This record gives sequence, C-alpha cells and structure tokens, in this order.
Amino acid sequence: MGPYDRQVMAKHSEVYPSLEELEAVQTIVSHVECALKIVSDQMDAAKDGNKNTEAGSTHGESQERVLRGVMRVSLVAKGLLLKGDKDLELVLLCSNKPTATLLTQVAEKLMAELEAISTGTYTVSQSPGDAAIVVTNIKDLILTLTIYLTSPLVRAEEENKAAEDDVETRTVNDPPDILDRQKCLTALASLRHAKWFQAKVSNLSSAVVVIRIMRDMCNRVPTWLPLSGWPLELLVERVIVTAERPMGAGESFRRVLECVASGMLLEDGPGIKDPCEKETVDALEKVTLQQREDITLSAQFALRLCAFGQMHKVLGMDYKPVKPRKSIGAISKDVTGSISAYISHIYIPVVNDDFSMNAVMRLNQYRPGLEYRLTSQTGPVHEPVFTMAVDLNGKTYEATGPSKRAAKLNVATKVLQDLGLPTGSELKSESTETSINHEGPILTKNGKNPVMELNEKRRSLKYELSAETGGSHEKCFVMEVEVDGQKFKGRGSNKKEAKAYAALAALEKLFPDDNGVPNTNRTSSKKKVTYTDMVICHHNA
Repeated sequence: MGPYDRQVMAKHSEVYPSLEELEAVQTIVSHVECALKIVSDQMDAAKDGNKNTEAGSTHGESQERVLRGVMRVSLVAKGLLLKGDKDLELVLLCSNKPTATLLTQVAEKLMAELEAISTGTYTVSQSPGDAAIVVTNIKDLILTLTIYLTSPLVRAEEENKAAEDDVETRTVNDPPDILDRQKCLTALASLRHAKWFQAKVSNLSSAVVVIRIMRDMCNRVPTWLPLSGWPLELLVERVIVTAERPMGAGESFRRVLECVASGMLLEDGPGIKDPCEKETVDALEKVTLQQREDITLSAQFALRLCAFGQMHKVLGMDYKPVKPRKSIGAISKDVTGSISAYISHIYIPVVNDDFSMNAVMRLNQYRPGLEYRLTSQTGPVHEPVFTMAVDLNGKTYEATGPSKRAAKLNVATKVLQDLGLPTGSELKSESTETSINHEGPILTKNGKNPVMELNEKRRSLKYELSAETGGSHEKCFVMEVEVDGQKFKGRGSNKKEAKAYAALAALEKLFPDDNGVPNTNRTSSKKKVTYTDMVICHHNA
C-alpha cells in the first residue's frame, strides 16, 4: 500500500458513517417500506370491494395493483452515504399516472401505519409540487426520507410525444390533478441510475471509496459542487474502467484528478455521456462552461499539491508526519493497543510483484489497520512452517505457510473467504508455487516422477502454460494444473521442468501423507575428498 492509498483510506474512515447512523438509516427505510406494503394491500382491497359491489356477481380479470412497488434509489441504493447525510430517497411506482388525490391517500394511510409501527417517531408531510411524500424521524438522529411517486406510463407517453400529432387529444384523458411530469420522469431516471450502478460500479473495488472521497470534496470545495451526484458517479466509473490495470484507492483518486485536469470536462473535451438514456445525452448539460473551467483548474492545482507531497491538503486533512521506525517500540509502550497496532502496520512492507492486488492488500482496503502476528514456527530448519494470525470482528483467524509472507497471504485469503469478498487468488503465491532453484532430476519422496505419480492419483489432468518470461538465454516458464478445484503452479527453465514442479506442488498439498519434498540432493551432492585421495594426488603431482 502506497502513501496515497494510506491517506485516502484514512480520509475514507473519517467520512464513512458511524454504526449508529447506518442503523438509523436502515430502521427508517425498513419501517417505511413495511408500512407502504400494508398501505398497498389496503388500497387494493378497497378497490376490489368497490368493483365487486358495482359488478355484482360478474367475475372479471383483476386489475393491476394501485401501488406496484417501492424501490431504494440514490445514496441508499448505491451505498454512498457519508457521515452526516440525512436526506434519503425512495421511489413509489404506481400503475397509473400519479395524482395529488392518490398522494394524499397514500400519505394519510402511511402516517397511520407508521404510528402503529413506532408511536411518536415519525411525521409525514405532503409535497405535491415535488410529487413526493416526506417522512421525518423526530427522535434520536433526525433523518428525512423523501418518497417520490411516479409511473412507467409517464415515460411511455414522453417517448410517444413526437409521434403524436394531436397533443391536446392525448392529454384530455389525464386527471386534472396529475402530478408534475418532469418530477415523475426524474424519479424514473433515478431508478435507472440505481440499476446501472449496481451492474457497473459495485464490482469495481476502489470505485465506491473514490466516489465517497469525491463527494466529500464536493461538499468541502464549492468549485466541485456542480459535479456532485450522477455526473460524479459516471466520471469515476469511466476513469477507473479505462485504466490499463487494477489500481488502489489512492491511485484511482489521483487518476480522476488527472483526467479532469487534462480537460475531460471542457467544451472541446470528450465529456460524459449518460448511459441510461436512449438518446445521446450529456450528463454535464447542467454544468456551465465557466464551472467546467473552474473544476479543471482546481484539479490541476490539486495535482500540483500531490506532486509536492501535500495530498492531505487536497483531502482536507491535517498533516500527520510518519515517524521514524526506531520510535515504534517506545510509542507502543505508552499508547493503547489499537493505536500501536496501526503504527506497526504502517511499517509492514507489502511486496507485490503483480499489478493486481493480493489478498493482504484487498483485506487492508476493506479493513485498514489490521495487525498480523506470528504465533508459532515449527518444522526443521530447512523446511520451516510458520503460523500467522489476525483478529477481526472478535474472531481469530490462523493459517500456515512455508514463509511468513506466505502464511500472511493465506490468513488474509481465509478472512476474505469468510467475509465473502474476492481473494485475488490468481496471484502467484509462495504457498502454491515451488521454486526453480533445484538441481538434478525432480523426484517425489517415493523416487517417482511427480507428473507420473500425480497421474496415478488423478487421471486426465490438463497442464497449461500461464506465463513465459526472460530472455532467450534465461527463459522462465510457469505451468499450471487444476486438481480437485485447486490450481497449482510450477516454474522452471523449460516447460517440462515447470510441469514437474506444478505436479509436485499438487502432491505436497493434496497428499501430504504419501509425498514429501523432492529428493534434489541425490545427484547434486558432490563427491567427498578423502585423505587417501589427497595423498594420491600429492604423489602424482
């Protein structure tokens, strides 16, 4: 983890909502969703009763529900809440075009149901001009939840508007108290934005972190405020997706600044197209040319600060110099365990030979500041086994490996698997890839060729060449084989040797009782020179 990553993740921990805030948000949203479900059932029951009274015993097809469903949108659906965010949004989808009468009915019934769920906790107000119902939590943490009413019929009518010759004939059947069409269209757009975000952005490891950091900057710096919301999300997604390799949060944040500073938002720049609209729509159409120039200049100034080691100013943080390594021991005796763990974590070197993030880096991105500790070291000197442990959420995880780094990678992988997060297992690991520093024939403990012995245990295995590096005189091949759902790699100066080491790694991992380390000293050991040999050589001389 580089210095940019550490600073960005430290800022992210500052702006991330507290547990109390997240619980309060979940409570008000779940209460309103439950109440709206009851309101929908009540309105459908009343409609069916009126229909049966008018039609007598005639049985017809049941009409659609008055309220088709409620969906989370904006910050709630995308998981982009910051500390202090108090405005939440939902969209209530109706079968017909929503009217002021329907809004009043829903608001009155919703208030009654919320009062039954939690007495004296919520207030409900109507906002017909915004086509919305506003629910406010008046206890503990004050939150405002806005419920926008809309219908798919509004957009269908908008799309057919150009094909209609007689607009007055089309609108004459609309109710007189129909809600504002543009507000309803905006609510439908927010639904499309939420679905797009879940499909495109949620899979990008650093995108959500960078968007939160950028949202905080928009709140702190007035110059960036016009970019907040949907344009900002599109900008970050486009910048990260077009990168040539996966990047950490700090590098991704800097790349966003670089793209903006290069003139991406200017009039003659590429701009940002809205992917959720059928027509070509500029997502920055509401941002003036002057505002775009101001944002570009601000990004250029931020890059200059980063170049001189002052990213903390860009992030709005106080400067915290990194103290020398020798002072760690003295500090850890006086401060609490959590702070000393964080300080010691800063100086743990992270070696990454691949552009992708390994398991330790991935885990640190989700939970920065974890402390890994060596709990035991067993085995002979030439074949040690290290056991590393880490604590998370009150649970201790342990894993072993042939080196401290391998054990640390294994325990991080174990934690990620338990949390259901990606592990980055495609990287080269010391625990599954054998070394090429062996001489002589590659044999198992039983004196057999590893490929032949593995074939006796698992038939029809397929070996694949996964990498080839080095010059013409120093080639290095990496072969990979999948056995019982696990992948094993081996390196060698030729494909045959790499294939043998891959098979040997699989045997040592899957069949430890039958196979041991390769017998590499049989042919590589040199002949001992005896006293007799020395005497003979002396006389010959």
